[in-house]
This record gives sequence, structure tokens and C-alpha cells, in this order.
Amino acid sequence: MSGARETLIRLRSELLIILATLVLLVFYYLLRVDVIATSSASRGSLAVTGEPLRPVQHFVASAVVLGIVPVLIARWVFGLRLAELGLGLGRWRVGLAWLAVGIPLALIAGKIGSGNAGMRFIYPLDATVRPEPSGFILYALLQFLYFGAWEVLFRGVLLFGLKGRMGAGPANALQTALSVIAHFGRPFTETFSAIPAGLIFGGISLHVRSMWYVAIIHWLVGLSLDWFILTA
Repeated sequence: MSGARETLIRLRSELLIILATLVLLVFYYLLRVDVIATSSASRGSLAVTGEPLRPVQHFVASAVVLGIVPVLIARWVFGLRLAELGLGLGRWRVGLAWLAVGIPLALIAGKIGSGNAGMRFIYPLDATVRPEPSGFILYALLQFLYFGAWEVLFRGVLLFGLKGRMGAGPANALQTALSVIAHFGRPFTETFSAIPAGLIFGGISLHVRSMWYVAIIHWLVGLSLDWFILTA
């Protein structure tokens, strides 16, 4: 192993955190489906993020930047196997048990969230989607690209990539903190809820040894939120 390679492995935790910071910077400022602006009483308003993407572009680009890129770097640069990143099936029987509990709770969370005015203003991210089965199913599949990539980054690459050096607790706290920051610009209730959700999702992922089960739960929270908003 070359000296440069040894240095990369030794600094893996630090570099994974920097990697996550960079992809979140790109995601937040360049891959939005909306616009974040700042305003002043004397100077008016100014958009601080780039031109909004179409929803399909947003979902696909999010999958690449938040999911595929971090996994490729973790795999090729640091030599981490997919199972070591929480991307295998893990303890699948335990995972299915968590789904049995988590899916009803996800639907309830979506129903509760749909009553919030801020959430209704922002979601669904695709303002053209309607609650007809054919169109909504396609939208749901596209959304899984986004939610799946989100979980790959936070409860996969970060959580599992850091826990060996930092310990499970600190790694879970750090990935949660970064995921909460990535919610900035959303309604306060959603951003605040990301704290317990991040810790719980991280804990479940560690227990199951896979992030796919919480990815499904997280996806269903967002999907049911959109559905209940559209059908209210």
C-alpha cells in the first residue's frame, strides 16, 4: 500500500465528513426544485440559490450527488465494501419487523404533517402531480431516488463509514446533525423533527446493519404527506 493510500485510509473519517459537506453544498445551492432567498427592508430580496430544477431533474440529480457519488468514493478511495456502508440487506428478518412497525407510523406522520400550513406550501415538490394512480405512482418511484439517496448518504456512508473510528453514538449524532442542517430552508417543524428522526433512523440502521429499511420508512413519510395534501 502506498504512503498516499495509507494517509487516505488514516484520514477516512475526516475526509468522509468533508465529502458529505461538499455534496450537501452542491445539493443545497444547485440542485433545488425551489429557490431560497434573503430579504431586507431596504434592499429587497435576492435569491441565494441557483435556478430551480424541474422535479425529475431534481430527483435524478439528488440520487447521483447524494447517493452514487459518496458510495463510489467510499468504495474506490477508502476500499469500503457495500455491506460495510450499510448497503446490504443486513439482518433482514429484523428489518422486516421494523417495517411492520414503521410503515403505519410513517403514514400517521404523513397525515399529521399534511395539516401544517408550511408543509402544504412546499409539498408536493412537483406542483403538477395529481392523486391519480398512474401519475402518482411514477412520482412515487422518482421520489424514492431522492429519499433512497438521502438515506445512503446519512444513514449509510456517514453512519457506517464513521462508526468504526468514532464509535456508533458519535457517528449517529454527527450524521443527524448534518441531516438537520440539510433541512434548513424547510418549515421549522420539519427541520426540528429531523433531530429525533435522524437519531431513530440511525439507531435502527445500526441495529439492522442496513439503511434500506429506514429508507423505505422515510420515503413513505414523504409520499403519504404528499398524498394527504393532494387529497385533503
